Amino acid sequence: MCAVDSKTDYSNFFSDDSRKYLDELFKGFKETVKLELYTEEGPHEEFNRFAMNICRALAALCDKITLEEIPFSDERAQKNEIIVSPTILIAPDKYDLRFLGTPSGEEGRAFIEGIHLASIGAESISKSSMKILNMLQDRRDIKVFASPACPYCPGQVINAFKAAIGCPEYVSAWCVSTQENEEMAENYLVGSVPHTSINDDVAFVGLEPEDKFMAQLLHLKSLDEIMEGQGVFEESESEDAEVVDVDLVIIGAGPAGMSAGIYAARSGMEAVILEKHGVGGQVALTPKVENYPGFSDVGGLQLAEILSAHARIYTEIKQFVDVKDVRYGETIEVETDRIVYRTKGILIATGVDVKTLDVPGEKKFYGRGVSYCATCDGNFYRDKKVYIIGGGNTALTDALYLKKLNADVKIIHRRDKLRAEQALKKSVAAEGIEIIWDTVVTEILGEDSIEGIRVRNQKDGSESVLETDGVFVAIGHIPNTVIAGKLGVEFDSDGFIKVDGAQKTSVPRVYAAGDITGGVRQIVTAIGQGSVAALTAFQDFSVMGD
Repeated sequence: MCAVDSKTDYSNFFSDDSRKYLDELFKGFKETVKLELYTEEGPHEEFNRFAMNICRALAALCDKITLEEIPFSDERAQKNEIIVSPTILIAPDKYDLRFLGTPSGEEGRAFIEGIHLASIGAESISKSSMKILNMLQDRRDIKVFASPACPYCPGQVINAFKAAIGCPEYVSAWCVSTQENEEMAENYLVGSVPHTSINDDVAFVGLEPEDKFMAQLLHLKSLDEIMEGQGVFEESESEDAEVVDVDLVIIGAGPAGMSAGIYAARSGMEAVILEKHGVGGQVALTPKVENYPGFSDVGGLQLAEILSAHARIYTEIKQFVDVKDVRYGETIEVETDRIVYRTKGILIATGVDVKTLDVPGEKKFYGRGVSYCATCDGNFYRDKKVYIIGGGNTALTDALYLKKLNADVKIIHRRDKLRAEQALKKSVAAEGIEIIWDTVVTEILGEDSIEGIRVRNQKDGSESVLETDGVFVAIGHIPNTVIAGKLGVEFDSDGFIKVDGAQKTSVPRVYAAGDITGGVRQIVTAIGQGSVAALTAFQDFSVMGD
């Protein structure tokens, strides 16, 4: 058992950029948070060591974080029902928040934010969430299964942590890393992350808005099953919310949004970036990027971190913040859970979401054999048979990624030619990945989990059934235009926001950049559009005056 306070050995564990971000985060800490790290010698020694290092580093950097290292032989391990090494308890004197496994990658983001939330306490919980949590009258034990490469996972973990902090007498929240806990993930039938289990009985797949998460936690059923008229979402918080004045609100922290943040700040504007999920957008879901100038071969998540570190030098990025409403007027109001931003203009960089097949069985097996994110879920399909549906860059990139995981992967494409870049075509050919041409999936088959797919040849109409363990859908994207729709901007025939060469929409002082505008959807074009949009906003606001 060891109390750790060394600032010398662990102060350089994080990069300079990460330390700057953490220093800013630590300034908002209120109460001291104790971490208890439980470890047991054995096959997980590498994971134990990483968990120990990150915990020691955090304790060295912040005087409001303390750490105690406890072996499995200690009676507290049995008392706290510690079953996995390593396990980290966050503020165990107040809450049942714990991390099972090593908090690396995106899981590390959730871990650090969890510590932050524990320090702030119930003040971090919105009024609407507290209203729901106050209705609880019996236990809610939450397990969120996550992976280091899943950018959606931190948001769902934070939802769970907020529930446990808002209602500690009834709610526990565990983040379970599937990287080290494969057997546990199998027992819970996890096929896609984030996967949320409540009371080991009810399960939901995917990242959900906070209010939806809380409602499902209360009723132990999906939102579609919850009867209308419950009133759990009716209370508006805008009257009591903090009001913050900024020059430009940027919605979306993908390449376009982060680039805009840099250029806005350098132009002298005060800007804020609001991101519903984690930073990076579609880039963070890309296993490998080979066409970004200056980086011949870089991981998508790594590139997203590089971009976000640069953007944070100039402007604040608020992650896991959902925009509830926007109200257009001489001053535009952007409402979130806790803050109403009053701004001269809005830059919409909300990107795109995946397009679904819309075939029988797709919804049923989502998270149990059907996935839309190879980076998030590929690890579940090592040494298994999978099909990639699609013929563009994403489909081929996913196929190559799964091939490296030793999956038996084939591509199904509805045409006789691929739409992907030539370099990706050559890589797929070199790996010997088979492509089934002129074929579409018409049904996904199985009982409790996926067993096969029914396909139809487009040319001769013949049908057949192919056995498989998983299907990864990569057939394109649809724009996220809910906020744009509220502002009344004009869309093109495919549903993307219409912009001119200066990134102006049809509504004055509303700009758009990145994938949401359609056209050539690449990282470099998104960054260019984001910078142009910010400079255009600066010019427009300069004419307006103060």
